[in-house]
Amino acid sequence: MIYLLLCIICSGLLVVLFKVFQRLNIDVFPSIVVNYLSASAFAYLYMSNKAEVLTVNMLHEPWLPFAIFLGSLFITIFNITSVTTLRYGVSTASVAMKLGLVFPVALAFLVYGEPFSWLKLIGIALALAAVILSSVKEDNAVTHHQGLAVLPILVFLGSGACDSLTQLANKKFVTENSSEAFALFLFLAAAFWGCVALAYLMFSKKKSIKLNSIIGGIVLGIINYFSFLFLLKALSQVKGGSGVVFPMANLGTVAFATVIGVLFFNEKISRLNALGLALMALAMIAMVFA
Repeated sequence: MIYLLLCIICSGLLVVLFKVFQRLNIDVFPSIVVNYLSASAFAYLYMSNKAEVLTVNMLHEPWLPFAIFLGSLFITIFNITSVTTLRYGVSTASVAMKLGLVFPVALAFLVYGEPFSWLKLIGIALALAAVILSSVKEDNAVTHHQGLAVLPILVFLGSGACDSLTQLANKKFVTENSSEAFALFLFLAAAFWGCVALAYLMFSKKKSIKLNSIIGGIVLGIINYFSFLFLLKALSQVKGGSGVVFPMANLGTVAFATVIGVLFFNEKISRLNALGLALMALAMIAMVFA
């Protein structure tokens, strides 16, 4: 369970950092690109067998196509999540991101045949109700961004796709011994596409890289790397498999990010939002004892 807890903390910090970047006037997209370069470097330094990734045999690993495709998807959804955070707030962005749990949870029971119980089903139902209630806004805080209402939906669908593909790779191809190499190539792919996009924007003089973006990106990259690594380790070690890990990780991230948003960014929580947080606690209890 320690890896699951660490994953929750790191995932919550990722969302919160976007709000911090806004406060410090840090340009987000260059930071995201630096983040993946930082995550790639840290992933390589953290590897127990660095020589392995330099061999030709690595090109024949069955998980490599998943890592490359996920990398391109990750940087796209990461950027959309950052914009959603700035427009709608930490709590809404984290809820939209973590509502994607419905995809891997459904696959866990329907496709991968993971153990099913009625208590676990009740926990999942409570989880879905919790994330929906947590996202309800009773004021008009986002009326100025109605044209961007599609952003939370894109975050929801994209996060669900990322979680589902990570689940598939973990089930079929990635072992505990290869999880470090898988994370490395995923971050390298994201860094490559990010550098291509940033180079174009810099050439067209639409973006530039400042020192605060580099520093912010390095911090973001370290947290991002450990968030993904802890998720992979939790998937391989937590009893109950992905049907438990994804709901617990996503609910915990929403709760953590929401509390931070309230305490440090003066975000408002309505009675419905508070009810959603209470249901999150019940959902976690149900899934832990399922």
